[in-house]
Amino acid sequence: MPYIYRCEQCRSTSEPVATRRAARSERRWHRAREHGGMIPDGESIAPDDHNALDTGGLLLAILIGCLIVAALTRITA
Repeated sequence: MPYIYRCEQCRSTSEPVATRRAARSERRWHRAREHGGMIPDGESIAPDDHNALDTGGLLLAILIGCLIVAALTRITA
């Protein structure tokens, strides 16, 4: 599930990242660059529900990818 970092003080939100760890990295970068290393009020790291791909959708995408690879293998063989 993707995560986002949000700074309420700046009214800015990071691009979605793959892991909570990557979101913490975004937070550290933002604090250093925009706030001189200080911790701004109202910051948060949260799951990005708008860009989430649920487990069923992910499994379907993997299955479709495998079928495409199998079909291409047969065509080119």
